Amino acid sequence: MKEINVNEIDRVVDSIIIDVREDYELEETGTIKGAIHIPMNEVPNRLNDIPKDREIYILCRSGVRSYNVAKYLNQIGYEAINLDGGIINYKGELVK
Repeated sequence: MKEINVNEIDRVVDSIIIDVREDYELEETGTIKGAIHIPMNEVPNRLNDIPKDREIYILCRSGVRSYNVAKYLNQIGYEAINLDGGIINYKGELVK
């Protein structure tokens, strides 16, 4: 499975980022601009919201949940990439 350091996401053009953290986590810290919020447990029920024809970057707090979600999505035919390091290591601007 592909992984990139979370701080490399700002160099990716036209990226789709899915933040799989819980609501309260986003309220506390915010997220990367443009990220779509789909909590980890909702991903299987929201596959229609995730395009299959593009690379999908998965984000969480530290990179563990995002790794598992990316692995799952790759197993069912998506091209998912884990943002290793998670939001706690992201150096860019966060939005709420």
